[in-house]
Amino acid sequence: MKVAPLRRSIEDDRERNIEDIIRQAKWNAEMVKKMGTKWFEIRDRWLQEAFEKDREMWKDQKIRKALIKAVTWMI
Repeated sequence: MKVAPLRRSIEDDRERNIEDIIRQAKWNAEMVKKMGTKWFEIRDRWLQEAFEKDREMWKDQKIRKALIKAVTWMI
């Protein structure tokens, strides 16, 4: 792969990521407007539950190995 196409691909990914971050921030702001502090309670509860489910999955050796492989592949 030539450097120019690779650079363009990276720039496109970066641009999409920035657009996603902005879209997510707007959505969060809308939820805060609609729900006030209740939104933070709901969001925090959801994040905590998701983290606990992830920790349960990490106990499975197949999942753990796959995650380690995926992370080390990216490095």
